[in-house]
Amino acid sequence: MPLLVVYDGQDYLHRAKLAVIVDNLIADERIRPIALAFLPSAGRWRNVEYACSDGTLLWLDQIILPLAREKLNLLDVKKHPAAYGVLGASLGATMALHTALRMPQVFGKVLSQSGAFMIESVDFAAVDLVRHRQADRINVWMDIGTLDYLLPDNRAMLKLLQEKKYDVTYREFSGGHNYTAWRDDVWHGLEALFPV
Repeated sequence: MPLLVVYDGQDYLHRAKLAVIVDNLIADERIRPIALAFLPSAGRWRNVEYACSDGTLLWLDQIILPLAREKLNLLDVKKHPAAYGVLGASLGATMALHTALRMPQVFGKVLSQSGAFMIESVDFAAVDLVRHRQADRINVWMDIGTLDYLLPDNRAMLKLLQEKKYDVTYREFSGGHNYTAWRDDVWHGLEALFPV
């Protein structure tokens, strides 16, 4: 089965109840079976870890993926390129997009919830990677609440992804910048990226 790597895993596990949501979607045959890897963030160092960090990618590639392959019945990405997905919210969504752009042979599916693509008018590296079409075969799902302060940032990223001809689906819903909103909407992205 494909793997879904989840940044801020402790919050998605406990606050967003993602494991329960995924189990129910699989049981109802609304998504294909997937495995989940809930990656904890580094607490007060989260901003460094998720600000398009190649160090985080090295940890994912050298530690997390081999461990997941050892413990889980995963699709072989050499035979099924880009079969895995990556999910995150806020700066975790930025890191999710960055992950797929830098590792497209493994991660072909991105679920971005309320992505933070710039800070104080400075774009994160993921924006430049999109601008230069670093990886053009990824499938991006973006969602954001209409009350979220990052709404203009997400609309700008959507426009850029569309201009660069990425496969992107975008959804706005009534909600803010919090795990309640992300929990209630994540199933849309899971159904789009991991259909039966």
